[in-house]
Amino acid sequence: MIQRFHYSEWESIVRCFKEVGLVVVQGLIADDDQLEELRKAADAVEQRTRNQQWPYKRTVGKQFPPWNDESSDVWGVQHIMHPTLEQPAFAAFYFSHSMLELTGHLTDMSPGEHTIAGLHNLLVEPRDHHFALNWHRDTIKSSVDEEEERRRLSSKAKYGGVQWNVALYHDECLFVVPGSHLRTRTPIERRITTQATPGDVGKMPNEVCAALAPGEAVFYDPEILHRGTYNPTSKRRTLHGAHLDGRADISRAGGFLQHFKPCGMYYADPMFLSTLPVDSPCAKQMVIQSLEWAARAADSGYNKCVQEDI
Repeated sequence: MIQRFHYSEWESIVRCFKEVGLVVVQGLIADDDQLEELRKAADAVEQRTRNQQWPYKRTVGKQFPPWNDESSDVWGVQHIMHPTLEQPAFAAFYFSHSMLELTGHLTDMSPGEHTIAGLHNLLVEPRDHHFALNWHRDTIKSSVDEEEERRRLSSKAKYGGVQWNVALYHDECLFVVPGSHLRTRTPIERRITTQATPGDVGKMPNEVCAALAPGEAVFYDPEILHRGTYNPTSKRRTLHGAHLDGRADISRAGGFLQHFKPCGMYYADPMFLSTLPVDSPCAKQMVIQSLEWAARAADSGYNKCVQEDI
């Protein structure tokens, strides 16, 4: 059973997040008006993407970047804060006080000092296909041996940032193995993560579904074993993002930079900077620190895809 808390109960949220690796949070979306605003923005970018008017998308049949630009069926929309899309509701939510306060508590980050702007995307239902991601950790390849996995988990335990999904409609798509962010894989887990084929994902021992009601959010450690499922018969509009920690080992930047390769680092675009919410004093500093972090990572060679399809 996954625990649920109101976002004001941050001590309980932090404890659950650190011990279990994920926690469901209620109340981040302020009211029905904000929920409806986000739904309208999500529908607009989803429709634009399906109409081939937005090229940055996650396509069915491919789990990690680079995705197939020619594919007609999608399971996600990339870079929803991009100024070209003209949907300020996404940035307003991403940089909101409640979101930055909570992510700061979860990872001991100060929004004006440590927190840097990560990704903000949209997960949607495919139109024509059932689709499932393989079990994975976000920045540790499934192919690494146990010793390397232990080393990587240890090095990422500090300053790991936080990943999250915010459901705009009912969502039963995310599956996780609680506590797996703290240990290496068992032999069964290793077999499932290395031998599964796309569309034939094995059931994982102790897996749970992080079901979300509209407006609820799940925050999870990016290294927890997890996967997503996509059903064309169930409408999905789920915000999917991350807040990163500028103190993290620079090797973590690979998982961030791989998503920007097709469109470039638009965070540096003055037009994007002009769209940042004026009531979020930390927003511009977070973006600047993100650009600096990305530049250091690129100079160090961490600008290639960190995962591979199995």
